[in-house]
Amino acid sequence: MPEANNQNKAAAGKKSQSAASRWPDISGIPTTPVAPSGGPPAIATDEEEAIAGIPTTPIAPTGSRPVAPLPSYPVFTFPLPDFPVFPEFPTPSLPQTTYYGQVRFLNASTNGINLDAYIDGREFFSGSTFATVSTYLNVSDGFHTVTIRRSNGQIYYQQTMAFVAGEKVTLVILDSASGVTLAKVSDMGCTNIPSGYGCLRVANMSYSGSSYDVRTFQNQIAFGGVGYKEVTSYKQAAAGNHTFFVTGAQLSVSSFNELPIIILSAVIGGTCGGCGVSNPLLTYSVNVQAGKAYTSYIIGNPWSNLYQVFTLED
Repeated sequence: MPEANNQNKAAAGKKSQSAASRWPDISGIPTTPVAPSGGPPAIATDEEEAIAGIPTTPIAPTGSRPVAPLPSYPVFTFPLPDFPVFPEFPTPSLPQTTYYGQVRFLNASTNGINLDAYIDGREFFSGSTFATVSTYLNVSDGFHTVTIRRSNGQIYYQQTMAFVAGEKVTLVILDSASGVTLAKVSDMGCTNIPSGYGCLRVANMSYSGSSYDVRTFQNQIAFGGVGYKEVTSYKQAAAGNHTFFVTGAQLSVSSFNELPIIILSAVIGGTCGGCGVSNPLLTYSVNVQAGKAYTSYIIGNPWSNLYQVFTLED
């Protein structure tokens, strides 16, 4: 029996040597550390890694997530261009634009009292009497309070009025039962004037109930049936001296009888000897200049000895 056991041991040794010869020697290759039972993962030491020369799989520290090694990329640097440095300029403050219209006053009151005109407390017309006119002055766009008062005394009129930027107006002071009132006349509308012509129109600012025809030397009607506070449209008039005659309005006159364009009249003066107009109430002349506009205001009344036609360039 002892001899049989020895034979078995010898056979096992030969079998072990035969198996070892079939597998390569891996004793020099490190393996991933394995944590002992119940303990944290084991981390290979630097010495172990140095022995093998082959990197092992990194193991996350206790209580944290695995961290993959980041690849390293080359860092490129580019030179930045030199940009010009501009000086700082202060922001300009733009002026606040105010838009203006223009206004003037015409005194057509026959009460014999010197009158002052104000807009928002600013004096526009001082010590005015019948048939006097102020110059055009600027007034800002919007609503303004207009006041007419006796010079350094009683207020006769005070109202809020609208003014429009770019518009020229004439405010006519008229008699009224309470003292005076105002009529607003726009001085716009003379457009498309042909060469050698100007514009003419008529405004009746005399007294309530009045109505007039304005005729030429040849008794042609230039403006017919002009009622109180009425302002006619502009008509083209040839440049030169024109004489007109004011008569009471005839009911039979219509706009179809009016001259569409006023041609040059030959009469200059204050009488109507030899003309075709009988018994004119008033006679007046206008020297029309090419490209300009005029308004002839009939003002006053027959019983005040203040009765005339007052022509203004607009």
